[in-house]
Amino acid sequence: MPRFPRSYIKTSFFHVITQGINKEYIFEKEEDIKHYIEIMYKLVNELNIKIVAYCIMNNHAHILIRTENILDLSKYMHRLNTIYAMYYNKKYSRVGYIFRDRYKSEGIYSEEHLYNCIKYIYDNPVKAGICKMAYEYPYSNCRRCNEQYNKKTKENYIFLDVDISNEKICKRVIMEFIINNSLNIEDLKQNEYELRELIKILKQEYNISLRQISKELNMSREKIRRLYNR
Repeated sequence: MPRFPRSYIKTSFFHVITQGINKEYIFEKEEDIKHYIEIMYKLVNELNIKIVAYCIMNNHAHILIRTENILDLSKYMHRLNTIYAMYYNKKYSRVGYIFRDRYKSEGIYSEEHLYNCIKYIYDNPVKAGICKMAYEYPYSNCRRCNEQYNKKTKENYIFLDVDISNEKICKRVIMEFIINNSLNIEDLKQNEYELRELIKILKQEYNISLRQISKELNMSREKIRRLYNR
């Protein structure tokens, strides 16, 4: 069973991003987007998941999810993307992956953070020049979340972007892990239990290669591999 950052225990809200492989379109037509949304809500009834906000673009999707169990989030996203991939491959007579790596997720830790994230999600089509106002975009639930969407925020947060590099993700997760566990980098390297936990988080939840992990931690790849496989 994968381990998760301890900070995740403190939140029930997660900003999830999933993107097409090679940034290709995975929602070719309106009916494809509608089918993905239909699957999203169908699976909600099977798992302990609540969809707070979403915006589906042609080559990626943003979903803000509420759940009390991080494992339910993992199950939900795996089933959602697997079912849609089967539909897409059959419809367009293709085989293979359609999503880029695994989904990316980011915990939400305050009320201001939450409302800022909602605004960020709904503003995607506005930033892309598809519409002038977020509520005009038909493939989000912005119109149903006006109260949340119009909430004033006091802080600015940087959210995961679809083009964020694995290197940046790796650096950020390492920094968060060190802060959340009251460590410094040298203490972390000497504590094999915490180090192994961090390596598994990076590898299993963010799909960061052992090579990249060893580079960012400035440790031998062999030791990283040994800890991961232990």
